[in-house]
Amino acid sequence: MSKKESYLKAINKKNFPLALTLLDQELNEDPENPELLYNFAICCSQTSNHKKAISVLEEILAKFPKFIERDNIYRLIIYSKILMGENQDALALIEERLKISIDDIKLLSFRAFIFEKMNQIEDAIAVHRKILTIQPDYKNSLNSLGYLLINEREPSKEDVYEAMHCLKKAMQEDSNNPAYLDSFGMLLLAQGSIENAQKAFSKALSLMPGEPTILQHASRIIREKA
Repeated sequence: MSKKESYLKAINKKNFPLALTLLDQELNEDPENPELLYNFAICCSQTSNHKKAISVLEEILAKFPKFIERDNIYRLIIYSKILMGENQDALALIEERLKISIDDIKLLSFRAFIFEKMNQIEDAIAVHRKILTIQPDYKNSLNSLGYLLINEREPSKEDVYEAMHCLKKAMQEDSNNPAYLDSFGMLLLAQGSIENAQKAFSKALSLMPGEPTILQHASRIIREKA
């Protein structure tokens, strides 16, 4: 097995500490290899060393302006900044990149996520709606929009109808996704369908036992029955 195959195998198996060790050895011999640097940055990000990941990615952008993964580099920098809590910096970079690619769904998804974290719920909803005009079956936005419409504001009848449409479609695409089941459970709970909501939460927890958010949502069943 070649050295490249070894670190790629470690990455594919999500053994990022091992991949980092192997990549570090490779970089000692070939420190100006953009592919090695890029994979090293990915592994840094996956091991929560986001500051180092950003530093390496910015080095690639500066030294190798024609590197094929340039768009993904910007996305990974944005992702790392979000996880570091640098939301305004991430948002500024998103807006800059969207001038180049106005319909980049990944960038738009990052924007919606930041708006949600900043409690700008209406802005997040608007972005998810825009994403769904570009790609109507984009599961992340179907789920996020459905959840935001009924849980982060006072929903109208139209909101409930839209949320139902989105969440049913997400469930059709991936019926065993615990996040989608959780969102669907919240919708059913909002409609007063307690027993069906309980079934949705139970299935979600069977797929992701002990997940704090689902447990918190499921606990509302007890309050509703009290």
